Amino acid sequence: MLETQPLKDGIVRNGPRVGLALAGGGPLGIIYQIGALLALDEALEGIDLNNLHVYGGVSVGAINAAALANGFTPAKICRIFVRNESLAFPLDPEHFMRPAFGLYWDCLKSVPGLLWDASWSFVKNPQDRDILAVLSKLGPAIPAGLLDNEPIDQFLATIFSSRKRTNDFRRLKHKLFVVATDLDTGEIIKFGTGVNDHIPISKAVQASTAMPGLYPPVEIEGRHYIDGSVKKTVHASTALDAGADLLICINPLVPFNAKHAKPGEMRNMESLVDGGLPVVMSQMFYALIHSRMKIGLARYTADYPDRDIILFEPNSGDAKMFFSNVFSFTNRRKVCEHAYQTTRRDLLARKNELIPLFARHGIQLRVDILEDRSRRFDSHLIVPPEISQLAKLQNKMTNSLSDALDDIEVWVDSQPKNLPARPAEKVIELPRAEEPIPIQVGKPIPPRAAAASAVGYLASPRH
Repeated sequence: MLETQPLKDGIVRNGPRVGLALAGGGPLGIIYQIGALLALDEALEGIDLNNLHVYGGVSVGAINAAALANGFTPAKICRIFVRNESLAFPLDPEHFMRPAFGLYWDCLKSVPGLLWDASWSFVKNPQDRDILAVLSKLGPAIPAGLLDNEPIDQFLATIFSSRKRTNDFRRLKHKLFVVATDLDTGEIIKFGTGVNDHIPISKAVQASTAMPGLYPPVEIEGRHYIDGSVKKTVHASTALDAGADLLICINPLVPFNAKHAKPGEMRNMESLVDGGLPVVMSQMFYALIHSRMKIGLARYTADYPDRDIILFEPNSGDAKMFFSNVFSFTNRRKVCEHAYQTTRRDLLARKNELIPLFARHGIQLRVDILEDRSRRFDSHLIVPPEISQLAKLQNKMTNSLSDALDDIEVWVDSQPKNLPARPAEKVIELPRAEEPIPIQVGKPIPPRAAAASAVGYLASPRH
């Protein structure tokens, strides 16, 4: 479902200051957001999703927000997380779902001492033999999280340290805020501000995605942090305070309304209670975070009367999203396609309202693209075979060399320009990056041609 604030007449923008706020939703939420971003990227003309005024991410939404702020296009993010086609950054589900064996072992080692303390307390206080109170002393033996979230930090640090990208908030071209919660105070912490922008982006994202019970709290400079969605669902105020005139929000999780579901989509259940505890708990969790978000968005209408906010999310009767395993990667392509088509339908259905809204910000809604029913989320993601072969050249050595050459180029540009010119006959011209040497598919690629084409393709701002 797409929701907007009431249309504000008479407001004219000097230029687009667009912000993006992405909520959480587990691995499934990452995929849903990618599908929605692909739809927006092709349907909105006049903005570049890699060149927005501000980015904000909560929980897994921080992964996509940080990737976009770092120059990864929605198509590139899709190749990494959905299609798993990136040779430079192959995705292993273990990055998100590896058991925290080290934490298990640490807790197991504490059991003998805790058992002794609990037994001694039971013997020492015979009048107060509350078995639950005694068992509560064994609480520290229960791991603070089931899965290890260190691989999340490591994987993101790798991709954010590749060509012309950075794992440092201070080196980003655009504002990025990653929201987490301080475990010991319950306070909302925004990484990316001047106070804590020295924290690596990947570490901040690890903290923001530390869902209690699933992942252990993340320690940063002596403080422990947990999932940012514990206190806020979207945290749109962060982007609005940073000056966004138009804020696009994407929330992957909504409570299910059986009245709006299509016949046969409830898996032969007459009521959600027939799905047992997992379904009941999902409905409770989704309803809690969604109602909190709705209250916040309603308040923003009064607090920011001169701003426009657009929310994209699944429909309340969307059984495909509600009954999908939020932690599953197996149906990535189906979920991405579903989100892509849902977003396209919402944009087309509300075009009469959205066209003037977007126009105020210098953005055109491409109705012709939305009316093209043949489009799929991966219609424009086909990589030529020769480019796929060239992608194998990407590795840590070539990435480091590329970064070093970029640094040299910046240094040269900063030097005085009054140096004596070299004789013309000694100047060697290399093929321009944007004009790569053509490569014929099926024939061996000459080394020089491969290098030139690789530079042209990989240095492009759209890859």
